Formats: sequence, C-alpha cells, structure tokens
Amino acid sequence: MKNWILASVAAVALTGAGVAEYAFAAVGDPPGMMDHRGPSPEIRAALFDARVAGMKAALKLTPEQEKAWAPFETAVRAAETAHMDAEKSMHDRMEKGERLTPIQHMTEMSDHLAKASAEMKQVADAASPLYDSLDDTQKQEFGALLRTLRGPHGHHGWEHGHGG
Repeated sequence: MKNWILASVAAVALTGAGVAEYAFAAVGDPPGMMDHRGPSPEIRAALFDARVAGMKAALKLTPEQEKAWAPFETAVRAAETAHMDAEKSMHDRMEKGERLTPIQHMTEMSDHLAKASAEMKQVADAASPLYDSLDDTQKQEFGALLRTLRGPHGHHGWEHGHGG
C-alpha cells in the first residue's frame, strides 16, 4: 500500500512538471521542445542593467561615494560581458554539434577558470575603494546586493568564483 501511494505521488509530480513546462512554453513551441536557455541576450542585458541600477540605488551613495562607483560598475560590466561572450561561444559550438574530448574539456575549463579568476580580481580591486567608502549600514547590504547582480542563477557567476 505504501509503495502504491509513493508511486502515485511520483506519477502526479512527473505529470505536473510536464504540464507546467507546457503551460510556460512560448506560443508556437512544440511540446517537449521548450527553450531551456532562458531569456534572450538582449533581455538578460536589460535585466542586468536594472540590477546594477538597483544596487546603486539601494546603497544610497553620497556624492563622494559616487566617484568610486564608476570603476566598480565598469569592472562588473566587463565581467558580465565576458560571461555572456563565453556563454554564447559555448552555445554556438553546441548548436554546430561540436563535441570536446575529455582533455579538451578540461583544458577549456581550466582556461575558463583562469579568466574568471582574473575577472573576479578586477572586480574586487575596483570594489575595494567603493567598499571602504561605505558606512556600516551600506557595508551590511553590499554583499547581498553584489550577489543579486547575476540574477537568479548567480551560482555560476563571477562573484562566486567560477566565471560565467
């Protein structure tokens, strides 16, 4: 009896996932062929711009702090651009059906991590003067706001140390 109940719950959950995927698909997408890449690059860029503006607004910078914001924003934008370029390159390769050997994959991952490390260092270097100029309340908010810059999938972003 217990196994039957578990099987029934699992079947309902799996069916619900398929229905949800179909419900959220774009008009014209054939069932089972939903786009799992997320919003277009243009939409992602607009959302990133909004998150950067939101971080700046939330910090309520003084005129003196504003001077330190510009280099920080430039570094963050450069890291985001690098992430988007790397993602596009990977997507283009996948669409062409290119397959990497395990050695090529490790080499590419190593190169990717090295670039991500350099990007993070640039962001940290640019953030330091800004962070040092913040008051205690602003400093409390800074880390959480920084994490929001990558959006809901920030776990793969430069601010966590694994590049784009």
